[in-house]
Amino acid sequence: MYQLRPYQNKLVTESRKHLANGKIGVLIQSPPGSGKSVVIAEIVRLATEKGGTVLFLAHRRELLDNIRETLEANDADLSKVIVLSAVMAKNRLNTLPPLSLIITDEGHHGKAKTYMEIYNHFKEIPRLGFTATPYRLNGEGFTDIYEEMVEGPSIQWLIDHQNLAPYRWFSIPLIDRSKVDFKNATREAESSAELFESDATIQGDIVKNYKKYADGKQAIVYAPTIAVSKLIVQWFNEAGIYAVHADGKTPTKERDQIMADFKAKKITILSNVDLISEGFNVPDVGVIILCRPTQSIVLHLQQSMRGMRYRPDKTSIILDHVGNGANLGLPADEFEWSLSGRKKKQVSSSGPPKITCTTCGQQFLLKSLLKIDDKPHCPFCLQEIEMKEKESSVTFDKAVEMIELNAEKAKFLRLSKKKFSAKQSLEYNYSIAKAKVRMAEKGNPLYKMFGSLTAYHGKEYPLSTLEEFSLICNISMDKVLRAYNWAYEKYQEKPEAPTWVANIFY
Repeated sequence: MYQLRPYQNKLVTESRKHLANGKIGVLIQSPPGSGKSVVIAEIVRLATEKGGTVLFLAHRRELLDNIRETLEANDADLSKVIVLSAVMAKNRLNTLPPLSLIITDEGHHGKAKTYMEIYNHFKEIPRLGFTATPYRLNGEGFTDIYEEMVEGPSIQWLIDHQNLAPYRWFSIPLIDRSKVDFKNATREAESSAELFESDATIQGDIVKNYKKYADGKQAIVYAPTIAVSKLIVQWFNEAGIYAVHADGKTPTKERDQIMADFKAKKITILSNVDLISEGFNVPDVGVIILCRPTQSIVLHLQQSMRGMRYRPDKTSIILDHVGNGANLGLPADEFEWSLSGRKKKQVSSSGPPKITCTTCGQQFLLKSLLKIDDKPHCPFCLQEIEMKEKESSVTFDKAVEMIELNAEKAKFLRLSKKKFSAKQSLEYNYSIAKAKVRMAEKGNPLYKMFGSLTAYHGKEYPLSTLEEFSLICNISMDKVLRAYNWAYEKYQEKPEAPTWVANIFY
């Protein structure tokens, strides 16, 4: 039998208490790598000891195989446990024996139609859901399935108490994700794959950075599509590093052999597509290479934390080539989980061409270039823009160097990508300006902020507003006035731009 850790015992006790008090549905949240399967095994053991019959549901074969092994190791009465995929359970609804408990692994999938049919069929049967990430990209909540949520410890707490390995996160500092279609998971993968060799959406030399930060160590690569995954495998093999591809369409026997060989350390690089995330357990692996941009917190944490299983003296290395960490947060960030629904995050499916000014570092729409003396100029700093000929064959930018991110840097990186807004306070815009200057490692945030708001947009501020901003941000009024007056004079000198140009930025 397993000896549960105190936080695992707490999850067992609290969830059983809610069920004993008459709650039909309880969701248990605990981070990836925190041992959810051990908690499940203990709950099942206790339930079957009293003669109950438990139905265990999951959506992947690997999860089903894993729970069978875990239950057996915990002395659970397997004759009282029915382990099925959701599809198989749905097809056997009328032949299943009387149940005392339904347990769903990766419970955030419970909103799917197949699961809902099972829950509706067994309306009076208590159910437990287990997930690291109670979140759905479409914003739907879980209150129609679960009445209570039991939260486990934070990821940082688990790291501090040696239940998860610490990590180092390396990322590309500036990534244009605007051309990735985040409408749904399929388009997310397909559109990023389309850009893989034709744009700088995926940046940095994948093999070179692996050699630089994790040479010789086993690594898992997450790719957007099968074609891209196989291409990455080809690059590693050409570099003399043994790599293999696997995905959901790989024949079962072949896939099992690949997984066995990887766990036996016969394979150095395992590249996959939507396969190795939930329930895949290789504790010794500590290197993760992210090559699929996503807006899904669930997918982001499941993939990036796959190398954080605890081992003494182990530090996980995450090589983020697609900016997921800067856009969604690092594992140890504080994430707020809730059963309630939330407003769906709006993401653009595509974007018009953009250009980055080499003088001020500001990114803007290509069509908003200003013409001064028939030459293109940046609409922010008014400096001439050198237009390069479009290359006939463009590949992703291998030259860009990775930087190491911590929570503070990730926050600055997210802020640096935001646009200045005349509708927001000066304090808010100043935080963006500081982030842009920090990431560009040049410039003055006051001049950058007023350069956009006042010099370009023509936004005027009364003296009282400038004084309040000076006090709140602890900046001398003299510096504020110098920057603002400079920007105001630039606005007065600027040639009048067409109205449509200015409207683009509001």
